[in-house]
Amino acid sequence: MKRQSDDAFSWEKESIDNDEEMLESFSDPETVSETETNKHSNSGVGNSGITEEFVFSTRSAKDSTRKPSGTVNLPTSDDMSDYKFVKSKSVSSHSSSGSHHSSGSHHSSGSHHSSGSHHSSSSSGSDSLYVSSNRSSSKHHSNGSHHSSGSYSHHHKHHKKKMKTWKKVLIIVISVILALVICMATVLQVLWLNGRSSFFDVTLEMSVPDTISAEVQENGEYIVYKGETYKYNKDITNILFMGVDKRSLDKENKTGTGGQADTIVMMAMDMKNRVMNLIALPRDTVTDVAVYTPGGHYNGIKQMQVCLAYAYGDGKSSSCENTVSSVKRVFYNVPINTYFALDLDGIAEVNDAIGGVDVVSPETIGQFTEGEKYHLEGDQAEKFVRDRSKTEVNASMKRLERQKVYARSFMSTMTSAIKKDVTKTISVYNETSPYSCTNLNAAKVTYLASEFVAGKGMSSKISSVPGKISLDEATGLARYDIDQEKFFELFLSVYYEKA
Repeated sequence: MKRQSDDAFSWEKESIDNDEEMLESFSDPETVSETETNKHSNSGVGNSGITEEFVFSTRSAKDSTRKPSGTVNLPTSDDMSDYKFVKSKSVSSHSSSGSHHSSGSHHSSGSHHSSGSHHSSSSSGSDSLYVSSNRSSSKHHSNGSHHSSGSYSHHHKHHKKKMKTWKKVLIIVISVILALVICMATVLQVLWLNGRSSFFDVTLEMSVPDTISAEVQENGEYIVYKGETYKYNKDITNILFMGVDKRSLDKENKTGTGGQADTIVMMAMDMKNRVMNLIALPRDTVTDVAVYTPGGHYNGIKQMQVCLAYAYGDGKSSSCENTVSSVKRVFYNVPINTYFALDLDGIAEVNDAIGGVDVVSPETIGQFTEGEKYHLEGDQAEKFVRDRSKTEVNASMKRLERQKVYARSFMSTMTSAIKKDVTKTISVYNETSPYSCTNLNAAKVTYLASEFVAGKGMSSKISSVPGKISLDEATGLARYDIDQEKFFELFLSVYYEKA
């Protein structure tokens, strides 16, 4: 055993001497510490590769003392600037049992032979010399073992875990849903803004007849009446509703054959105070109406029943616009930029679109008895709001009272439906579109629906333009004359606030 150890030591010394010149090119000989490490498996099986390592330090000679020949210098952990010169030698080694590794790889359990003894071997092959950082040498696993293939240093390979397919699908689905929600929210926001602009971007041009002692200031933004100053409520928008006595509005008609607006209701929607004022204008109200020839040419202004304004048009949009102009004259030229006309067939459709309407009849007429409660569906709704006596002068006024009862119940039912389903306004709009003529668009409908939901609905008040019905002896027709003072005070209470 003594001789075997001496031989091994001599071989180590000889190897160190042979590499002395290489070491001198990197550092002063005085700062060189020599290390030779032969690693063997604890299993007793010989290794096919022996690695010789030489370490030089950048520290000065004062910090590094040369050890006597034959002493093994192990690198210290605090010397982070050390570098290794590793001499890899291909050797055909055999264990004392005569077996060897055919793969040429070296395995170690993480410990070295502390006795200084080596397996006897016969070597042949070539040497290779390379430089490696001390930081990458002899990295051990947490269990104390390490692996090397032909050299002392090695690299770990880390494998990233692949994301499961179902997780990828879930992320994609969620991303698509979020994108759709964002797009929908953006579209609704744009529609809401456009709708609000369409309703409220108006120009005031108020005018009051000389019979009323009122002073209009700044085109109607302010009105002074009986010593009080009133300011126009800019949060109000108007929608004029017209019920036309024709079965269909889908065809254009010659002037004079487009039908009449038997029902006219001004819907003043106060978005600030959350109130909808429905002001019914009797069809026989006498006012200025623009008259057109059968060929559609303007023929001047004449006084007649307001319902006839609809007849002077094409039975569709131009008829609606002519009626709007006449109603504006009655309402002191208040802005009206939205209209909705419904034909006779549309009454049942809009009624059933909200599940029917409950009413209590204010009079006995046809199939209805005064004081009785009815749930109107289909044609019943049309009969309730349209029937009137042919023999009474005030028949249209009695019918107007039934229409107000129906309108009040309809608005209450509609509001409840919108609270449950925000799209109800749009669905009703779609249901009635074949039977109506309107300049309501998607932006306006979206704005109204959002206001109903955000404001938890609106309260409603129903009134009618005050006046007196009489028989015009010259024409033999009923005429309704407005009580201007009472109506002007009603007008101020709806559209103005005390300044």
